[in-house]
Amino acid sequence: MRPAYPFNLSIYYYYILFLLHKSFLMLSTAQTVSASCPLVMTPSSVVVQYGDAFTVECNSTTDQKEGMGWESNYKGTGLIEADHVQLNSEKVDRWAIQSQCYVNLNNGTQCSEYLPITVYKMPDSVSILHENTKQPLVEHQDYGFECAVANVAPVKKVLVTWIKDNNSTVKECLTEESNEKPGNCRSDFTLSAQKTDNGGTLMCEAKFDFGPMGPNLQPIRSPVMDLQVLCKYFDHSNVEMVEVPANGKLTLDCTAQGNPTPQYNWQVPQPTQEKVGSEPILDLKGPFSGTYNCTAANSQGSSVKQFVITDAPSKIIPSISFICIVYSCIMPFHTVPHQEALPELLQEYYSSCFLY
Repeated sequence: MRPAYPFNLSIYYYYILFLLHKSFLMLSTAQTVSASCPLVMTPSSVVVQYGDAFTVECNSTTDQKEGMGWESNYKGTGLIEADHVQLNSEKVDRWAIQSQCYVNLNNGTQCSEYLPITVYKMPDSVSILHENTKQPLVEHQDYGFECAVANVAPVKKVLVTWIKDNNSTVKECLTEESNEKPGNCRSDFTLSAQKTDNGGTLMCEAKFDFGPMGPNLQPIRSPVMDLQVLCKYFDHSNVEMVEVPANGKLTLDCTAQGNPTPQYNWQVPQPTQEKVGSEPILDLKGPFSGTYNCTAANSQGSSVKQFVITDAPSKIIPSISFICIVYSCIMPFHTVPHQEALPELLQEYYSSCFLY
């Protein structure tokens, strides 16, 4: 048999659709009211150290209300008939605080504003970890370092800055912690060791990033790590040309930089063989014409510097008396030609010579 009241069932169906549509409109209207909630909080967010105090003032900007208050899992209030209400804490003793200020309006609706509260704790320590902290690095090899930040909160707000000499690199502090309680985090840094790193420094620092409106707290730094790199690092020209100075003394400098400190070996021509030692500086008093080879070597390599020593060209200027004597032997004084006819070298001596 057919149903007795098919038309009534259709009316009932459309009535259910009408109720669902009305409920959707009511929810949409409630969200709109909340988005324009007449509340102002001062400050609008809180960043507080664990164990410290804070106070937030919540003010209502409308007189069309029944009351207002704080709803919180920490130091909440009941409904108060007032234009403002405070959230006070003399000593924060929990890590996660959820608080919102609400107001009950005369039209029967309620709206609220959420207060972001961040509770922080400075790290207990910041240190650099490395597998071979007691061993020097080797040139052209890669090394991994870890900046370990211990017992800090909130971990997700920590940034690590690596500082090598005068260069810095900012990185995230990685962690597996997901709550607001104190935890540990780390940051990795890779260094490709170069000879220029020898004698340099490396350190890391941990700092909170609370955004432009948050407090700017001082970073916590690790101890400075001194870098030692085993390297050749010799700065030698292949050949250096040297002239013998007028004083007859000569110093050859074969000093080279390297880690470990280079050892020196000289190869010199005879007869100076017996004067040579193993120092980078060689003092000579002659005779010393010839080629001198200096080898600087350490565990990472060697380099040869060559000195080629030559005598300076002679510059002999005859004396006035010598010129006059020679000239008088070849030409009598009464036959001395005009000064313009003398060789150019003798012109400046003509007058003095003629007086003899």
